[in-house]
Amino acid sequence: MKIICLIKYVPDTDQFEYDYKTDKINREKSKLILNPDDRNAIAWALQKKKQDPSIEVEIVSMGPSKVEKELKDLIRLGADRAALISDRQFAGSDSLATSVILASYLSQQNYDLILTGTHTLDGGTGHIGPQVAELLAVDQYSNIIGIEEWTNGYTIVKAKQEERIFRLKIPTPCVLSVTHQMNLRLGFVRYENIDKNVDAQFSLVTNEDLQLSLDAIGRKGSPTKVIKNVVAKRTKEMTQQVSVDDEGIETVVQFLKEKGYL
Repeated sequence: MKIICLIKYVPDTDQFEYDYKTDKINREKSKLILNPDDRNAIAWALQKKKQDPSIEVEIVSMGPSKVEKELKDLIRLGADRAALISDRQFAGSDSLATSVILASYLSQQNYDLILTGTHTLDGGTGHIGPQVAELLAVDQYSNIIGIEEWTNGYTIVKAKQEERIFRLKIPTPCVLSVTHQMNLRLGFVRYENIDKNVDAQFSLVTNEDLQLSLDAIGRKGSPTKVIKNVVAKRTKEMTQQVSVDDEGIETVVQFLKEKGYL
């Protein structure tokens, strides 16, 4: 059985360079990190492979050439192979054009399950999983917080929708968009594998390989019009520790009342 993980490296929200004149993030100069939701997709796939070595795991990412090293490190971590989809002709692709490009590559591959993140730090639309699934004509579901069972015929998942938890049985193959709430640990490359040559397991995919019409990719293939980008910045929340006594309980009760829960 084969799992394909669709992942994205996104600008670190603490270390990125934003050009306010062009209203764009400078991705070449900004530090890129693995998107948190996508990290959980990889962690689950590698966890399954560890349990059953016959499972094949492929990592697929669309982005700049500078993430090649990070993709190769995921092979050193345990993935069987990785593909970087990168071409100047793909520049400016919105979620629809990106989905067309990804689906074009995936349609040429064998797979039993496709995992991706529900949201990304640099966008958050949640479009990629559903759109890729639609183009591939397979079932999908988003906001996955747990995968309980995976077989040749079906997958059982837990998903959170509007503060409610649903348990679903989905036919496979399918596309599952997971969230960071799975809380899975990805781990690190072992010392003895840091310099391991994995070139044979890595491939660079360009539009010369996919042969997509220029009208369907890049800015020409992107109907989305962004009026303005809003830079979200992290804020640190103050924490307070209370004792397990009457005073501590009263503090918690007052806090819940202030927030409108009581």
